[in-house]
Amino acid sequence: WRNIKARIHELADGKGIVPLWIIDEAQNLPLEFFRDLPAFLNFAFDSRDLMVVWLLGLPGLAHTLERAPYVALTGRIQVRVQLKPIVERERFKNLIEHTFLQADAQQTLMSDSGIELLRQASRGVPRKAGLILKTSMRLAVPKGLNHLPDELIQQAIEELP
Repeated sequence: WRNIKARIHELADGKGIVPLWIIDEAQNLPLEFFRDLPAFLNFAFDSRDLMVVWLLGLPGLAHTLERAPYVALTGRIQVRVQLKPIVERERFKNLIEHTFLQADAQQTLMSDSGIELLRQASRGVPRKAGLILKTSMRLAVPKGLNHLPDELIQQAIEELP
């Protein structure tokens, strides 16, 4: 903590920079971290806000932070955002099509029924849909396919836990 505190003071006082500390998969942090972080922030920075902390994680993170031992940290949370699954058919289809466009896909890779199969299997959770798509593409390559037929998507769904 001491080295982190010194670097933050150096950035804030010397360069006028407010660091943003992004901690992904925060639900995997030890519980002691959530207990110690408020004390670190209070001790290190007195009344000044010299850094911003984003804790990103699965829903279990929110449940952890709601527990009594972490009330000091919960009291410092200024914004909470929870991303919900994308269950509406058209929005989910737009997400998948956007993803393929961002990957520079030059053609339609899935039928509407394939996208619907993906939506139902993933329950609208983008990360789960991504795993299914990744598995589908892995299965398509040895077959020399340039698209993802419904049967291949179904096979990918069955392969995943």
